[in-house]
Amino acid sequence: MKGFKSPVSRLALLFRKSRDRWKERIIEKQKKIRYLEVKVRDLSKSRDKWKQEAKDLKQEISRIKKEHECKQNSSGEKATDSKTEDDDCHLLLPSSKVKAMSRPEGHLYPTFIIQLAIQLYTQALSSFRGSEKTFEIFSQVIGIPTPSFDIIRKWIFRVGMYELTKEKEFRSDWIIIFDHTIELGQVKCLVILGIPMEKLQLTGFCLQHQDVEILDIEIMSSSTGQTIYQKLTTLSENIGTPLQIVSDHGPDLHKGIRLFHQEHPSVIYTYDITHKMASLFKQELEEDERFKAFMSKCASTIKQIQQTELHFLAPPKQRIKSRYLNIDKHVEWANNVLSYQKRGDFSQISPTFTLQAQDISALEGQVDDRILDQLLPMVTQKYAKGRSFNNELIHSIGQQAFDRVGKIIFEAADVGKKRFIEKLGWLAEYEEDISIYSQMVHLAHEAEKQVKHQGLSQKSRQSYEQNTEQIIIINERVHNFKGQIIEYLTEEGNKIPENQTLLASSDIIESIFGKYKNFSAKNPIKEVGKMILTIPVFTSKIKDIGFVKKALETVKFNNVEEWAKRVLGQSMHSKRINAFNPHLSTQG
Repeated sequence: MKGFKSPVSRLALLFRKSRDRWKERIIEKQKKIRYLEVKVRDLSKSRDKWKQEAKDLKQEISRIKKEHECKQNSSGEKATDSKTEDDDCHLLLPSSKVKAMSRPEGHLYPTFIIQLAIQLYTQALSSFRGSEKTFEIFSQVIGIPTPSFDIIRKWIFRVGMYELTKEKEFRSDWIIIFDHTIELGQVKCLVILGIPMEKLQLTGFCLQHQDVEILDIEIMSSSTGQTIYQKLTTLSENIGTPLQIVSDHGPDLHKGIRLFHQEHPSVIYTYDITHKMASLFKQELEEDERFKAFMSKCASTIKQIQQTELHFLAPPKQRIKSRYLNIDKHVEWANNVLSYQKRGDFSQISPTFTLQAQDISALEGQVDDRILDQLLPMVTQKYAKGRSFNNELIHSIGQQAFDRVGKIIFEAADVGKKRFIEKLGWLAEYEEDISIYSQMVHLAHEAEKQVKHQGLSQKSRQSYEQNTEQIIIINERVHNFKGQIIEYLTEEGNKIPENQTLLASSDIIESIFGKYKNFSAKNPIKEVGKMILTIPVFTSKIKDIGFVKKALETVKFNNVEEWAKRVLGQSMHSKRINAFNPHLSTQG
């Protein structure tokens, strides 16, 4: 220490900080090493898989060449027995493989490369640049060509354009699902999905993205009941009057559907069950002061514990919109936290135990004064675990006293419990309310589960009552809530003809919107732009190599540009570039 001029206390502090920084760096590097080891392992498996597929394709290509040579050697003579020809020239390449290796007209890349690029983006949820990097990794192992991110983007837009604009089948059993998706900016996008009743009976009511078709996408600056009515009228002229329309009760959508229903009374208009349950929760809880206080406490608790050791117990984030669609998440969280508290193990918060002066004061009246005096030497002492604290406690007060009051003292010294009570102890005040909310959520989930898996029919009410008859209703409020669910099932079920079961959920369109927003969030500015063409790609038959080839041969990127210019106009990103660049001018 002679070589330093600073005080020893200051040097000790600096050395400690330096040591801690080095520890953090070592820990981070160890994490990075582990991450890279896992990545290398995964890439090795991927490499082996693609390498094997490349070998298989080479073998198939060699078979084609041998078959072609056999035909040339036969001097134009045709074999009379196809089986003999196969024996002489080996097996022919399957037609699907031939299509995969072929190139769409005017393209440099094989169809299977285009198909793989689209699947990387839409199914593996990779970005455009991420997809390009993936191809670069593949090319190091199996030697496949690497398309640029811009080419991949254009392929996806062209396939989406093809799926959107291709002719839709005219039929009388279309089931239509539609809703708006909104980004930042002035415009919104109306997406209309459809599935024929015939196909619904085959797929069941739990729909996948590829089960539905994109019937239309409409970009609109304002949405009114009249514009929705006009859109439905035009659509029905092109594809036929639908059998059923499923939607939420958004004001403009609801008004437009009612106007359309007045002209087409045979159309069955069904209120989506997910939004209906949210509407019932809103009616029940919007004026509930206890519920408001509970949600307010949840919001403040997030801020208090998000940078602490209690963060793993944080409440779910509250949504600004559609908050009543997510009531179940907060109720489930509350039940889980209360169960965690009742288990009494708070070691994940802190495993340490210590008695403070205020803890001794809090024990007055529960523990004899003589025992409290014996605890004074333990005050402010820290114990790494509960076992070491108990051993010291037995040593201080004796086994008999420990058997009598040891548990009370143990809980008073539990640092993890004290931290829990400090930040989350308020939840116990709402335990009775949460039990009511829990039963409401359970009843709503039973209705949703039934309708989403079995569909909606005139028998839905009876089935629901049978499924929930074992549930003991805890009070009149929950009983009334269940009655509203039964009323919904009765009203909507009676619209459906006898012995027929139809769709009653628009979850599929919400799922597609969620996937779309996962991609649109990567844009420089969130807006309704060309990325809206990814929605038709989600529902298209990407696994069909013939579909991909036909889409790329039918739609040129110029068609996409013309559509975007006509429908979308100048993008917000383009306007931003022009606004911030003094050398660019939109005038003259």
